[in-house]
Amino acid sequence: MTTQTMPLFRASWKMMLRSRGVIFAVLAAAVQVVVLGLMGDLGFGFGDQTLDFFDYVLPGFAVFLVVYQLQDIMVAVASSYKARGILKRLATTPLSPFTFIGVQTLTYVGLGVVASALVLTIGKLVGGKLALAANLLWLIPLVALVVLTALAIAFAIAGLTPNPQTAANVGATISFLLFGFTGVMLPVEALPGALPDIVPYAVPYTSLIEAIRGIALTGDSITAYGEQVLVGGVWLAIAFAVAAISYRFTEE
Repeated sequence: MTTQTMPLFRASWKMMLRSRGVIFAVLAAAVQVVVLGLMGDLGFGFGDQTLDFFDYVLPGFAVFLVVYQLQDIMVAVASSYKARGILKRLATTPLSPFTFIGVQTLTYVGLGVVASALVLTIGKLVGGKLALAANLLWLIPLVALVVLTALAIAFAIAGLTPNPQTAANVGATISFLLFGFTGVMLPVEALPGALPDIVPYAVPYTSLIEAIRGIALTGDSITAYGEQVLVGGVWLAIAFAVAAISYRFTEE
């Protein structure tokens, strides 16, 4: 296994560093958070209580904006592999689709965690409130879980679409829909009817963003969000399973 994956890791790492999109993914989210931080007098009103808008959106944006950029990059990369016939050549090797997808996604996990940490740090510097406690370290595995899920979804999109153009359109549409249902910018509780009870289980990232926001703003331990982490783990397993099945090494 090591003899197969280590050269693939090195190649994937070099390709990631050479991509201009990666630099954009790291910097774009930070710039957007600075813009939000410079906006004053924004807040959510709940009866007599007011929650600062920037404090609410900072944890979610630190994850989702980075994930959106990295997922967009991975959709482009994975769909281009298909279009250029690289999967046909991989079909003749002992490498499995699951291993290939795993190596490609793990390459970007560290970048996603670093980029999210950068956004949180900049957000704190421009006035955001974070609970500076040891429990913030739990954000590392939680952000990694979100990034892995997003990149697996990117491979699934590439596998289920016929060409890079369609893959890009589908990926952008899915990201736009997820933005509205993951509680990144607006509370899930504001959705009508039974949706607030359904969305955390039915929509990827929602439960994990809830856990990330809770830990970042209150300093809670991850044990307070066991159910959210479990739901996130299930979504990761589903995303990888769909990706491995749909992103096939065939001669088609």
